[in-house]
Amino acid sequence: MKLIYFAARGRVEVARLMMELCGVPYEDEFVSLESWVRPDSKERFLKCTPFGQLPVLEDGELTLCQSQAINRHLARKLGLYGDTLEETARIDEVAETAYEVLMDVGTLFWNPRFHEIRADHRAATVKKLDRLEDYFVRTRADAEHWIAPGRTTLADVAMAYAVETIMPVHTGLVKEFPELHRATTAFFAADRVREYVRSARRPRTWTVPIATFGGRPEETHQWTD
Repeated sequence: MKLIYFAARGRVEVARLMMELCGVPYEDEFVSLESWVRPDSKERFLKCTPFGQLPVLEDGELTLCQSQAINRHLARKLGLYGDTLEETARIDEVAETAYEVLMDVGTLFWNPRFHEIRADHRAATVKKLDRLEDYFVRTRADAEHWIAPGRTTLADVAMAYAVETIMPVHTGLVKEFPELHRATTAFFAADRVREYVRSARRPRTWTVPIATFGGRPEETHQWTD
C-alpha cells in the first residue's frame, strides 16, 4: 500500500499509525510544497480525487481519497473495526469526535492570529477535555481502550493521535486529565507504535512550515522516553 501526502502528520497519521500497529508494509510518497503548486501535480490528483486533495491511499487496484474513508477502509482491512454493528457504531462515534478535536487544533495552527487566541483556545480545550474524559470514564471498555477490552480499534488510534496533537500547543494540559493521558501514552507505548514514533520514519512536524504553528519539530510532540 502507498500513502500520498505531504511530509507531515496531519490528516494521514491515523492511517500510518494503524499500519504501524499491525506491522503492515506500506510506502510513504511525500509531496513537496513546490511540486504541489505545479499544474502537472494538480492534474495528477484531479484524476484520482474529486477535488484534487490529499491524502490518497493506493491499495492494489483501489485508489481512495478522503482521510476518514481511508481510515475506515484500513480499520476494516486490518481488523481494527467492530465485531458487531453496535461496536462499529461506537467506533465511528469516537473516531468522529477525535477528528473534531484534531481539526479544531489544526485550524488553530493555521490561524494568523494564533498567538493572540492561544490562551482562549486553551481555556476552551480544558472544557472539551473535561467532557471527553468524563465520557471516556463512563463508556470505556477498560482503562486503556475505548470500545473493546484489551483490543485496540480505530477509536483508540484516532483518539490517541488527537490527544497527542494537543500536547505541544497547550503544554502540560493533557496531564491534567489522567485517564485520557494514560490511555494515550499506553497506545504510543505499544511495541510497533513505540518504535515508529521514535524513528526517523515518522514525520517530525504536524503540518508544513508555512503554518503559523505546528510546522516545526519543536512545535510538534516528539516521543523520546
